[in-house]
Amino acid sequence: MRGCWRCLRITARGVFCAACLLLTSVVLLVFPAQAEPPPGDALPILMYHSVLKDPARAGAYVVSPAVVEEDFCWLRDRGCAALTISEAAGLAARGEPLPENAVAITFDDGFLNVSTYVLPLLERYDLKATVAVIGSGSERFSDTPDPNPAYASLDWGEIARLAASGRVEIAVHSYDLHRLSPRKGAGRRAGESEAEYRAAFRADTEACLDLLREHCGIVPTTYAYPYGEIDESSFEVLSQLGFTAALTCRERVNHVLPTGGALLVLDRFNRPSGVSTANFMKKLGIYP
Repeated sequence: MRGCWRCLRITARGVFCAACLLLTSVVLLVFPAQAEPPPGDALPILMYHSVLKDPARAGAYVVSPAVVEEDFCWLRDRGCAALTISEAAGLAARGEPLPENAVAITFDDGFLNVSTYVLPLLERYDLKATVAVIGSGSERFSDTPDPNPAYASLDWGEIARLAASGRVEIAVHSYDLHRLSPRKGAGRRAGESEAEYRAAFRADTEACLDLLREHCGIVPTTYAYPYGEIDESSFEVLSQLGFTAALTCRERVNHVLPTGGALLVLDRFNRPSGVSTANFMKKLGIYP
């Protein structure tokens, strides 16, 4: 099952409300299209990947620092309150409302260029972001340094520096599931049993958690699914491992309801090149 949820709760016993199917330990809330806005506080989430100056590299998953700065300026000038994902999950768990004009900013894949170009912009515009790292990439570039912002991953030192800035939450983007084979992302392989899948997903997630705890002193509570590939069996694993939120690649504005501490699953809008800030923000419902 791919990411298509507004708000998800893991409970002792649950119901898949959208299709009225009984599922173990999951309540899935899906709001149909309607004239009136759905219940819950709106939380649009921006999803960036790589940030590079070279215009030849611009594309669906690469934007320039100038684009990021224009987006950040837009958010600041409109009084948007940028939350980290863990902050949003904490408010939902306590049943507290999100701030007015709440947004969240995320960066997937853990590229070094986030440290190079994005952290100074977060500081300049008084914003926060959640950065999801791939454990195997950070391990490789920590063991064999090659600090080229065009392709390098954040090493342990840079991850710790980002976390210490007070501007960045570090999230898990898997240890080594950011691949198209032998499985696509964190999805289940053909013929793989639920027990086999859970064991593989848990082992990969724990490997990333262990590295971040050992090298950076960080215990993440947000998980970003590689390629947005999701199997419902992973939700309970994440909850057991202490995660409070998970991120999909489905492009919808979230409407966050109180979770009582259950896993919050959130949708995001990918930020490509070639789209003006005004048009991109319009998709998210952030108007002038």
